[in-house]
Amino acid sequence: MEPSHRTSIEPTNRVDARCDCEPSVESSRLLIDASDCVGDGRIATTPACRATAIAALDDSITEIEIHDEDCERRHDEGTVGMLLAAARFAALVADRDATLARRAHREPLVAARAALARGGRVGELAAVTGLAEALARGYGVTDELNPLTSGTATGAMFHDVENAGELTPDELRARYDELLRSVVESHGSDTIREETGVEGVGALTNGESPSLTLDEAAAVLALDPEEPDADAIAMEARDHLLMGMTTAVLDVEALESGIDGALDAREIQQKIEGRLAMELDEFALLHGYIEERKP
Repeated sequence: MEPSHRTSIEPTNRVDARCDCEPSVESSRLLIDASDCVGDGRIATTPACRATAIAALDDSITEIEIHDEDCERRHDEGTVGMLLAAARFAALVADRDATLARRAHREPLVAARAALARGGRVGELAAVTGLAEALARGYGVTDELNPLTSGTATGAMFHDVENAGELTPDELRARYDELLRSVVESHGSDTIREETGVEGVGALTNGESPSLTLDEAAAVLALDPEEPDADAIAMEARDHLLMGMTTAVLDVEALESGIDGALDAREIQQKIEGRLAMELDEFALLHGYIEERKP
């Protein structure tokens, strides 16, 4: 019997730079070497690793094997089928909505919900690729992969505040401050300043709400060992706004009107895309209004 041929997949095929998994294909198996990846190749709970796996899949794959220094994990056709549906959907929707395509790689069923809520051609693509079916079934293939039905299994982030649409911007900012305060209390403001360069966070322990950008707040929150890195936190927060706009059928002009011109449409676009710094207070303003408008 001839030995099976293994084909390495070039890093340029990856869609998330925070994953150092090394994928390769051998026969009908996708092999992922996670030895050097901080996410350990855990596609159920680590969006960056999930994105790498999805980007490496094609219709010939029926099984995924993940190896790291401690163990080996296998995922069967049920898992592969759902991830393949996400890959197909991302490829087809990319020209229409690059943000939604990126979300499909990182959080497939969150993207499916957004696509179905949006309807039209995007909703049709979720249906024809099988992603909508995976959502309808609740995707309970294995207990390990259940986190895929509700998003990333990490600590609470800024966009995870419950009932955000029912809170004022000041109330939302207070919720963000609670998350940050716990980090300041456990690490100390001096350590935070040394490790992140962010000044003034000690005021949080006195009940004050210091001026912080979203990126600065993400850097502080990332010191919590349960959280992803700062770039991922900030990106998730901005992506959440974009996905919320899709679900609520809002464009930047409607947002400008909805927040009474506190930011103009061009500023909103650039801040959400990360081309302009966004103050944490501005994030609260946009976050609350978008959540309020969701159906």
